[in-house]
Amino acid sequence: MKMTALKTALLMCGTPLAAAEAFTVPSFEVAVEENVVYGTAEGYWSSAPVEAQRNLLKLVQNARHLRTIELKMDIYTPEGDDSPSRPLMLMMHGGAYLFGNKNELGQTGWCQYFASLGYVAASIDYRLGFQLNKESVSRAEQAAIEDACNALLYLLGRSDLRIDPERVFLAGTSAGGTTALALAYDPPIENVPWRIRAIGDLWGYTHDLAILEKDNIPILSFQSERDPLVPYREGYPLHNRRIVDKAFGTLAVYEKASELGITCEHHPCPEKRHMLHLDKKMNFTPRYYEIRDRMAAFFAAAMN
Repeated sequence: MKMTALKTALLMCGTPLAAAEAFTVPSFEVAVEENVVYGTAEGYWSSAPVEAQRNLLKLVQNARHLRTIELKMDIYTPEGDDSPSRPLMLMMHGGAYLFGNKNELGQTGWCQYFASLGYVAASIDYRLGFQLNKESVSRAEQAAIEDACNALLYLLGRSDLRIDPERVFLAGTSAGGTTALALAYDPPIENVPWRIRAIGDLWGYTHDLAILEKDNIPILSFQSERDPLVPYREGYPLHNRRIVDKAFGTLAVYEKASELGITCEHHPCPEKRHMLHLDKKMNFTPRYYEIRDRMAAFFAAAMN
């Protein structure tokens, strides 16, 4: 694929973020603590291989009986880093709240990279599964937000990780981007013990643009203008199926953020694809590296 085909029309709003030199250059080897249990919850399942998307109907049919499931994460830390206070990046995978897991190539690659910059990075599993009605889909969306919130509480409670609660960053693809946006702007608990510095919303959505009026958190976003699964401005996700409430995609979020004076950077992409970072063979695309580098620069600039 020629790089000219991947040209992005950059849109920005709000006050430009100041440049930052730290946390933009890989400086550390990375250690990984795998399958850390951060909680339990009633749900259908918390991990499903990407290949499961080939038979979504069968996957939905499995959402019949709730059970207590363990929620796990992988934690990436910079080896040899002696900083007493480190930023945190929480990464959430996509998968329409039906499939996906913390070990997906995009999530592991980004977490590895951010840990090499000096972050503590964590990729989480969260509750998945819903029945074919709006109420069940809405519960699945809310469960993901609650689980991500509990993951943050767990990480901040680990004194050995030396996380600075004033420098927390959220990122996610698709459903993960939706979860990141909601957790930052409309958290499920009051008086949160953290400060979200910036969000990486990668082809996610929100059902309510008014949540952006609650805070002022910088937003970086990428999405295809011809995304077949999530509306670019507004519409109904999953090929216009009405089991999901009307959603507002990254362009609508950018426009609302611009109106409110929130610092944001939006990258509309020409590919007619939903997942921009992986190709059909689940290999990195050039877009993966662009997202990685833009997110590192955007987060570093929001650090102080």
